[in-house]
Amino acid sequence: MKKKAFIIGLLILTLSAVFLTGCIKKPDPDKKIDLSKFELLFADEFDTFNTEVWSSKEDGVRRGGYWDINQVSVRDGNLVITTEYLEDGRFGAGWYSAGIVTRGTFEMREGYVEARCKLPAGQGQWGAVWLNSQDMKAGGAGTEIDIIEGAYYDDPDKSQKYKNTAFHTIHAEGYEEEHESETSPYYAVGNDIYENFNTYGVYFDKNGYKFYVNGMLTWETDFHPSSAPEFLVLSTEVAGENDSGNPSNPDNKYTWSGQITDNPGGNAFKSEFVIDYIRCYALK
Repeated sequence: MKKKAFIIGLLILTLSAVFLTGCIKKPDPDKKIDLSKFELLFADEFDTFNTEVWSSKEDGVRRGGYWDINQVSVRDGNLVITTEYLEDGRFGAGWYSAGIVTRGTFEMREGYVEARCKLPAGQGQWGAVWLNSQDMKAGGAGTEIDIIEGAYYDDPDKSQKYKNTAFHTIHAEGYEEEHESETSPYYAVGNDIYENFNTYGVYFDKNGYKFYVNGMLTWETDFHPSSAPEFLVLSTEVAGENDSGNPSNPDNKYTWSGQITDNPGGNAFKSEFVIDYIRCYALK
């Protein structure tokens, strides 16, 4: 009986592994974005950090840490958002990162947006390329468009690791009770996304969204098409709530991306979100 139960259990585990692996899809190499059909609207190659275009999304407490625009720098033609623990940080001791936006300086109602980047390596955090709207609210015409979030570097709560995959999410109707969202399947990028540059993009218009990884189509959806101006956002989040990423907080729990204090080095851990460029196009 024990042997039979063992075999049944092993079969269940095997089938579960097959099912979970099958949930990870591949970008479609036969459906590539054709940039010859577009004209460039806006580009930042990050030779410098242009503070006339980019501003901080919200300096201060952000999830499990703090956002501080001083964590943004430019190096070798790349924008770098550094995440690190600062004992004497601007807002007190804790984990510091940044989120920057083009709100009020560059916004678009439709077109193609693409960023080339390396996501920050380590659990308990996630780098993201996204768009948001000042009309992202209940009854509003804008949405949050998450092009890429690198949340699954090493999540201990996942039976199947989604490391080196990309997924996309649309959020609508604000962030309170009326909030609605739809998330894509997971897509295998094909390399170590924390060590290699890859491109992540979205085309959006009044009909919906088409997402791309390395120029290849991943996901299409007509969920809540945006009809309001959308601005660009580049950020790294530290998991948690209300500065709970601070290891002195006894209530810090694992979130979807793990716990930042469990990375090698503890408080000495540091990561970088490296963005080579972000480019925005309109159909000719």
